[in-house]
Amino acid sequence: MVQITPSNPIFIHGILPRSGTNFLWELLLLHPHCAPPRQPVREDLFLDHSDHLVRFADEVRAAWDPMWGDFEKDLPALMYAGLGTGLVSFLTVDPERRLVTKSPSVRNLERFFEFFPAARLVILVRDGRSVAQSSMTTFGWDLDRGGREWAAAADTIVAFQAAHAHRTMQWLLVRYEDLVDNLDQQMTQVLEFLRLDVSLYDFSAARDLPVRGSSSFGSADQVVHWEPVRKDTTFSPKDRWRSWDVAAMERFNWLAGRQLQYFGYEPVGVMPSRSGALPHRLRDWRWQGRRAFRLGTYRLRLRLGPPTRPLRRRLGLVRDA
Repeated sequence: MVQITPSNPIFIHGILPRSGTNFLWELLLLHPHCAPPRQPVREDLFLDHSDHLVRFADEVRAAWDPMWGDFEKDLPALMYAGLGTGLVSFLTVDPERRLVTKSPSVRNLERFFEFFPAARLVILVRDGRSVAQSSMTTFGWDLDRGGREWAAAADTIVAFQAAHAHRTMQWLLVRYEDLVDNLDQQMTQVLEFLRLDVSLYDFSAARDLPVRGSSSFGSADQVVHWEPVRKDTTFSPKDRWRSWDVAAMERFNWLAGRQLQYFGYEPVGVMPSRSGALPHRLRDWRWQGRRAFRLGTYRLRLRLGPPTRPLRRRLGLVRDA
């Protein structure tokens, strides 16, 4: 069993918002050796904003005088790891248990082991069509934005898998749908990967875990809330996108069909061919043009005064949690 110290926390990184990170986080917190982070921090978002930390470390290192002596080659790595230790220490409120923290993002995932070399990472993937539909319901995204962001995030995960194939003892890929369909089996696998005692886990409580933040319950009131809601027969988190028409199915296949297949999700409808590419390319150009216009509007607003979050959200320039 892993020695329980702040140096071996558990990180959950979801492919995007609406991918089930809250669900997996609450499942893990049912284990008596797991603890939540400092309240009210619900998402650490450390890697999302790590550009500043990288610049800080690089600038400090560049400022050191070579006349002091020879600097070891692994010194930058030690500095990154030291910064990560400080961040984990900040989040930790119960040092006798394993910290479990989460982020609904894989941005800068390639830096994970630079900052947290002793941590365990669970990467959570969900069917991109479910993520897109939930994001359209919750955040007002359009189908193109959902498909593009999911495909880009999927590519980030694929690149991470290739770069860290030698560290598979420290990271695990989990599909949200497998958790829903085979909870006991999947949680046993996750707990064993994390080296948590499976015999101490409350599987009964896990099966009865209420739903928090689901767009299927929030849409009726036009708001997604975080109060627990007991699951009933109407709760169907895997099938909401199946009401899409054929055109929407084929559009998503164009945007993210390759990534769907990579993660074991079967595309529905026709996979666009070269002969059928022109209509999709025209839609791509129109979407990119609208995106460029929104960015231009946002930058103009920046010159006129500080932008408000509602404006940024309307322009589609902020990531909703």
